[in-house]
Amino acid sequence: MSPQSKGRKRKKQGARRDAPGADAFADRVLDDAVRELAGATDALQAELYVSVLLGAWWGKVVPDADPEVVFGEELVARAARKRIPGAVALLRVIAILGTPRQREQAAAGADALVAGGVDEPAWVRALGTERAVEAWTYGDVYGDQSTVLLVVERGGSRHALVALVDHTVGGVAEEAFFTDDPDGARAELRGIADEHSVVERELSLDEAAAMLVPAFAVTDSAAELVSEPPVGEEFAASRALAAARLRLLPAPPEPVPALPDEASRAAVVDEFLAAHDLPPGARGCAEMLVEFGAAVSPTRPLRVGPGTLDEFLDETLNDGPVVSQAELEALPDTVRAWADWAGRRSGLPDAALAELADEVDDMVSAIGRAGDAGPVPGDVADAYLAGLDLESLTPEDLPDVLARRMFAVPGVDTRIGDEEFSFLDPSDPDDRGMLIEGEHPEYHEALADPGTETVDGANPRLHITVHEIVANQLWDDEPPQVWQAARRLLATGADRHDVLHAIADVLVEHLHGLLTGQGDGDIAPYIAGLEQLGRDLEPGAREPAPVIPLRRNR
Repeated sequence: MSPQSKGRKRKKQGARRDAPGADAFADRVLDDAVRELAGATDALQAELYVSVLLGAWWGKVVPDADPEVVFGEELVARAARKRIPGAVALLRVIAILGTPRQREQAAAGADALVAGGVDEPAWVRALGTERAVEAWTYGDVYGDQSTVLLVVERGGSRHALVALVDHTVGGVAEEAFFTDDPDGARAELRGIADEHSVVERELSLDEAAAMLVPAFAVTDSAAELVSEPPVGEEFAASRALAAARLRLLPAPPEPVPALPDEASRAAVVDEFLAAHDLPPGARGCAEMLVEFGAAVSPTRPLRVGPGTLDEFLDETLNDGPVVSQAELEALPDTVRAWADWAGRRSGLPDAALAELADEVDDMVSAIGRAGDAGPVPGDVADAYLAGLDLESLTPEDLPDVLARRMFAVPGVDTRIGDEEFSFLDPSDPDDRGMLIEGEHPEYHEALADPGTETVDGANPRLHITVHEIVANQLWDDEPPQVWQAARRLLATGADRHDVLHAIADVLVEHLHGLLTGQGDGDIAPYIAGLEQLGRDLEPGAREPAPVIPLRRNR
């Protein structure tokens, strides 16, 4: 599923201090940061620390507020009132790494403190003197993924941003981290190369900008839309410093599509079909392949690789337009032929073509097995048992495990808007999210419109996100108290909807504390709240369904 598929949207920007607990959180963070920067010995050390700090709330959701305002701008304002060198140092670094508003506010605050007689560490003078000097890319021969090494020089020393870009899903930056040994990083990357799978190439700074700047923009857009941006563990901590280093690069040019119009795409389809004897539905399949390539890689729409074709099949069979029976029957042969034809046209070596053919055979072998009848019973059972150590389960345990997972996600088909989904895999987190979204038809129109913030006073994106979290906890039985609480409530006669809302009510209190700084990260209060659910009710007594607090009183 693409990062945009699930349609969630971050909260609109609000005024500072919107979230309860922001004062205490900002004080605690400021004290730690000032102390850390007072002991810093060089600019890179300070930048890395502040990047981790700013990444703590990147991609997070704060009800009715923007965390960059609630936490980031509040931190700047408090630092500007603290007349000590560590505060000046913090402001100087935020003036390099922050959002545009934070940079402007931090620079003004630091200037005012210095004008008032506050000293600043000597290393501050190095900030802003860095320059990008070279770049290298290492990627699989198919072009599915690229690792980019951007080398930066400052004051006679060098460091590098290392970023992983996934070209199969629109060129998203999936990981980023820094190293103070660019030459060692290059040697390590060269060491993993073999005769056909990894290619090393030096990039001009213009080429590096064209690859990295859009990739980080795609990731930021994904963070605005989904509850969990598709990034690695180190991305958030490195993102602010990475963004600052990208500002050292030339402005990237607008990409020029290789197949800019319908006529050029139709010509490619005709050329492909003329070279192959394929079933009747092949034209529709080829048109979908060309459209997908033009959308994902506008400058290289005919690029093929295992990751790209796997993503194409996932989008086509799950999230894309309706596929006719003739197209479904022709899809395996068409994709096999396309992989070979487009791969040769792209100049892939024979070893890479052979490996790609094997990968494609595995991908298309299961297409259409269940036909129009939908999933066979074994497929459904496998989905609900996925990830379990069946050898460790006793016959007595298995019914409860299935009951728990089927309570979390009752079915495998759903409808979202005008689209029907006949078999979504409940063991896959993305498919599970779609099944949960399908349970809320009252929100489908709002979820499809990024401009809609509320429905009848409720935030549909937050509502479904909380529902997803509860379902994920039930699916994994982590913490086990969630299912225990659900069983107690079910024993009182409450229906599934009411039970989920009761658990969600406790969860929201826990999440709200963590996101606003009121909580200390301890899960014990959440467990304690779950332990109380259903204990004061007699069997058969129905507990009123609580309302998930999507808007909080301030």
